[in-house]
Amino acid sequence: MTMYGARLRAMAGTGRKSAGRDRGRDLVDGMTTGWRREMPEVDLAVVELTRRAARLGVILQDRLAGCLEPWNLTQADFNVLNVLRGSGSPYELRPSDMHARLMLTAGGVSNVLGRLLRAGLVERRRDESDGRGLWVRLTASGIETAEATMRAWVAEQELLYRDVTEAQARSASSALREVLLALGDYEPPPPRPRCPLADTPVDGADSA
Repeated sequence: MTMYGARLRAMAGTGRKSAGRDRGRDLVDGMTTGWRREMPEVDLAVVELTRRAARLGVILQDRLAGCLEPWNLTQADFNVLNVLRGSGSPYELRPSDMHARLMLTAGGVSNVLGRLLRAGLVERRRDESDGRGLWVRLTASGIETAEATMRAWVAEQELLYRDVTEAQARSASSALREVLLALGDYEPPPPRPRCPLADTPVDGADSA
């Protein structure tokens, strides 16, 4: 549990959270009120956006970590399983494709794949048409785990957002999309398809 997650749970037992709700103010409002008074000439709109996005991210990370505990998976593990399952049958991608779609470095992807290989959730396939290329594919156990964890995470989010209307969710999501596009965070090109006949298992699972 993160420090912020622990703070949320502590606040739930007091009147502080409900009092803020009654005033229509969140924690970021409290953080920026002083700056507005002290430096009224500074536009804090982007600061508030950054802080709210960061706080939502921390809340979600905390809830996801708890959601994944029964499977003994990290959030990075979940993200890799998720992107593989979402790629469609046969649920495989190159490590470079995963790197482009996840907020992980190439080394981070390699470390996650090593854990998932040892857990029997993915397997490596060599692309003979390339000679050097490797593909990572979900095993039957990996597919089952990816689907089970996704169902659990969706249920957890439904609980978390129970007081958020569908209209609010769609509006917030659309606004954040526009912000990310303005920052140049575009969808990566689709992964290159692999020749079905160029498929050789890679022995060993000690590295990615």
